[in-house]
Amino acid sequence: MMLNKEKRRAVLFADISGSSALYKTKGNSQAKTIIGQLLSEIQILTIHHKGRVVKTIGDEVMVSFLSGQNCIDTAIAIQESFAASYTQHHLMVSIGVSFGSVLLENGDLFGETVNDAAFLTKVAKGSQILFSEAILEELTIEQKSQAREFDWVKFKGAKENSPIFRYYWQDSSDIYNETRFLSTEVVLDEVSKQILTLLHDDSEILIEPELTPFMIGRNLSTCQLVLDDTQVSREHCHISYSRGKFVLVDHSTNGCYLKPENGLEFYLRREEFPLLENSSLSLGVPAHKSTSHLIQIRYQNN
Repeated sequence: MMLNKEKRRAVLFADISGSSALYKTKGNSQAKTIIGQLLSEIQILTIHHKGRVVKTIGDEVMVSFLSGQNCIDTAIAIQESFAASYTQHHLMVSIGVSFGSVLLENGDLFGETVNDAAFLTKVAKGSQILFSEAILEELTIEQKSQAREFDWVKFKGAKENSPIFRYYWQDSSDIYNETRFLSTEVVLDEVSKQILTLLHDDSEILIEPELTPFMIGRNLSTCQLVLDDTQVSREHCHISYSRGKFVLVDHSTNGCYLKPENGLEFYLRREEFPLLENSSLSLGVPAHKSTSHLIQIRYQNN
């Protein structure tokens, strides 16, 4: 029995999409046979590229590799194999890949790298290969030439956003035909720098993007703007900055009431909303019932 052996591995999840429709059109027996053949093909390709099949979970396969390069080569081979299956059965496969430390226990793998690969599989659409930044560092120069930054996401359990990448396996021209994704840094460079002003009582607070998240609530130790009221939660809401805009995020008991300058007041509770114009913000109660805790939000550009 192998317990608690920590190693570095590339982990790949391949998830077949379209199987529900297949079962309806082909019937249970035939559909199960087709899916089984495709899962077997994934396992054969994995072994051919010096990988190990960890387990199958329904229509999903989890495999691991010592090499990130072999892992990407396998992902390409799987997608090429499924291209024919789409024409015949309208089935596609979504692939997510990550690299890093994993915990080996009785033949199975656990840990952050496994979770990240599984997360990317859910983000990927059919026929896409998405991978983490750790995999990018493992690739050859030729492999890197087929990869592009795809998005910035917050992995499960993470506090900060991280870049993820897409591998263009079909044709080099696909890279240039694809809509260009602008990373967060590029967006911030290409838009004029914005500053948010909060007016509360006799105070004026300037919030720049780098000063977010900006917390509002009753907690003296964690909140930048403290409101002492029984309707206000300890950490009632915060203002974040994402992709060129400020966003109000509520995580309170009583919610937030937000009234844009050119719109009607609406209610947010455990939700988020982009602050795109001057607005009035009331915590816990509608604005017309708020006395000393109404916050005016004003936009300005540098």
